[in-house]
Amino acid sequence: MKFDIKKTINYWREGADYDLETAEALFKIKRYPYALFFGHLSLEKILKALVVKESEKHAPYTHSLPLLSSKLPFITEEIRKKLARFMEFYLESRYPEERKKFYKKCTKKFTEKSLKEIKVIFQWLKKKL
Repeated sequence: MKFDIKKTINYWREGADYDLETAEALFKIKRYPYALFFGHLSLEKILKALVVKESEKHAPYTHSLPLLSSKLPFITEEIRKKLARFMEFYLESRYPEERKKFYKKCTKKFTEKSLKEIKVIFQWLKKKL
């Protein structure tokens, strides 16, 4: 079966859009840590769409925003730094104490500010598609 680049890009883009909408919905119901987690996922997926577009190969199996962005020469250092900071929002396997500390950090103000940054970067990346 031939690798369909357009279909794969659309798969990642549609997932990214859905996850950003989910992040916004979770914010509205005050599930702040999970809103940020889905914000991270939206960036991960839009980056994967861009990696597929640029490389014409499948995106790497990773959740690392810095790693994915390193595959894209147009990503600025400022954006790379923000993407690295957003890695704390990925919740895969946190120990209970670490998770509790993260949850406390996720106030409404912190989450709102972070989601705004995520959305700005997301829209900038999406325009590159």
